[in-house]
Amino acid sequence: MINRRQTIVLSAAGFLNTQGTSGAQALNWPSLTVRVVVPFATAGSVDLLSRFLGEKLGATLGQTFLIDNRPGAGGNIGTELVVRAGADGHTLLIAGSPTHVVNPYLYKNLSYDPIKDLSQVALIASAPNLLVVHPSLGLGTVEDLVKLARNKPGQISFSSAGNGTSGHLSAELLANQAKIEVMHVPYKGQADAISAVMRSDVAFAFVTIPGTLALVKEGRIKAIAVTSASRSALVPDLPTVMQSGYKDFEVLAWYCMSAPALVPKPIIEKLASEIEKILQQPATKEKLLSLGMEPNFKKGPDFMGFMAKESAKWGKVIKDANISAS
Repeated sequence: MINRRQTIVLSAAGFLNTQGTSGAQALNWPSLTVRVVVPFATAGSVDLLSRFLGEKLGATLGQTFLIDNRPGAGGNIGTELVVRAGADGHTLLIAGSPTHVVNPYLYKNLSYDPIKDLSQVALIASAPNLLVVHPSLGLGTVEDLVKLARNKPGQISFSSAGNGTSGHLSAELLANQAKIEVMHVPYKGQADAISAVMRSDVAFAFVTIPGTLALVKEGRIKAIAVTSASRSALVPDLPTVMQSGYKDFEVLAWYCMSAPALVPKPIIEKLASEIEKILQQPATKEKLLSLGMEPNFKKGPDFMGFMAKESAKWGKVIKDANISAS
């Protein structure tokens, strides 16, 4: 959670930003190729979003935005690389919820503080999860699943793409709110987690939409809810978990751009302005929907407030479920 000390540090960093480089110099940015570090593997959602956005920014700002994938340690390796980069605005980060509000609680010896060590440019997009079950279970609603778990405490299992991933935390949040006991079965990736549901090795899973919709349409798995606060344009016929009676349940994978802490404020503002313009384009929304995302622009205090709420939520879930990645 963003505490008073972190807020003070953030304010101090903001002051330094205005002192380090004059506004005139900053507005000449970018003067070189901009390296955009993506702390996850190629061909994933974050990578594809980054390449699309980099191409758009390059076209409007007149410099190449080069995507540099640095996966590992849940996104921590690439994020630390950006934290340690120079503050001239030519090294940026596109990451999101794992690196910014989950990993600080998951990893006991995290080498960076996402509030102190990064300047947040803007929230770009977000994506809900689907709650899926095996069709043979005969479950049609979230409450059906909850009743099954209450009748068989500790016997109903769910799969995930790994310890501390969005699918894992989604299930722990539901278990916490519904007061049920379920068993976690982690796999090495989402494909394996989905296969476990298809084989009926586990009862349910929270999974991303792009890798799952085709299987739902084929009847190999059944989707019973979406984890956004309101119905998603990606799956408009599906109710939300909130609509199923859990008013505080919202899970979004979200993606943002960040920079090293002392990048001059005018550069941060210029970047945020360009991103906002790009997200307002109809073609951008179509592209993001094809990636299983929706535009979700926030900057400045709005974005910091959003991060604070997300941090508090996941910090509590991780602590209550005693989850650790190191």
